[in-house]
Amino acid sequence: MTRFTAGTALGIASLALVGCGMFGGDDGYFRDRGDDYQMANSLPPLQLPPGVTAKHQEELYEIPQVGGGELERGEFEVPRPQPLSTNVGLDRVKIQKLGNRRWVLVSQPPDEVWPQLHYFLRSSGLQLAMSDASSGIMETVWLTFGEDPNTKDKYQLRVESGVQPDTTEVHVRHLSVPLDAPVAGQVNWPERSTSPEREGWMIDEMSTSLAAESTGATASLVAQAIGGGSVKVQLVEPAGKEPYIAMDLAMDRARATVAHAINVGAYRLHQEDADVGLFYVTYDEDRELSEEDDDSWFSWRLGKGEDEQVKAADKVTLQQLLANIDPSADPALFSGIEGLGGAADQQIPGYLVLVRGTGEAVQVRIRDTRGKPLPRNRATQLLMAVRQNLI
Repeated sequence: MTRFTAGTALGIASLALVGCGMFGGDDGYFRDRGDDYQMANSLPPLQLPPGVTAKHQEELYEIPQVGGGELERGEFEVPRPQPLSTNVGLDRVKIQKLGNRRWVLVSQPPDEVWPQLHYFLRSSGLQLAMSDASSGIMETVWLTFGEDPNTKDKYQLRVESGVQPDTTEVHVRHLSVPLDAPVAGQVNWPERSTSPEREGWMIDEMSTSLAAESTGATASLVAQAIGGGSVKVQLVEPAGKEPYIAMDLAMDRARATVAHAINVGAYRLHQEDADVGLFYVTYDEDRELSEEDDDSWFSWRLGKGEDEQVKAADKVTLQQLLANIDPSADPALFSGIEGLGGAADQQIPGYLVLVRGTGEAVQVRIRDTRGKPLPRNRATQLLMAVRQNLI
């Protein structure tokens, strides 16, 4: 039995070796062809027929010229990639509030939300008097509420691109006039709804309907131009100049959304003067945030052995911070802020986030605690961390 087994194993091994030679190796069927290109013959250049002009290829991604002053010498640590948003996983439909204003935020692009709004209005028995996808405006016909037969009411839905990519904001305005009031022609919509309660009813009903819709709704081709291709918020990096975040938002909302962004993620807000748009923050890339359970093992070390930088920042008062700023660093940026300068240069840790601008042309910049610009790469990293958490 032993001799038979040994002989059989030897025969199988011999066949295996023969098989390797048949299928592998330089003469085998499955030989390595990785170096065959070295034996290829060169071909003459392609000759075009008479009368045909050659079209020269152009660089699709041209590398811009960089001046010597724009290069930062020294070691540079590549920052870790930022997530698209730390808000991923939250509800698809949310009601946002700022002061006495409310709107619906949907985590879908406007061209998908537009047909969902049409469906909501039809299913609610609300007929449309006007629907203009190019401006993102819908208006209902005049309505009469049973509990108030002496008035007639009308709603306007304004659909806009959200602050974050592929999000939509739906703003609602309500107008109520006496039942016998003439209403021919274009409606002069008030700045604020006539009845906050009836505006709230529409927002609640609409958000409930949108939340029940499938996330894979068909997009509307006519609604793809909502917003005219404009971007509400973008990170601007001009060549040779300080990067900043440009916002096409009202100043009160810009300050509110920046205040939110620097209270989450790796940021911590220590002092602020929201009236002038100045915020004092520290930033820790290793910070782990758990808003649901601050006592969990992976939450940041709030009150449990915070690092020295955060401890020092917590002791800085707003008056000390303002006195440490050098207003000559950028007079235009710090104009209108009282209490600047006058103190000796202190080593205050952290950064200044400044929200400045007029109307709906707002800029967000980040500086050191003396008010001076940061190295370009660092400023971009910190601004990206703000950008991803704006709402």
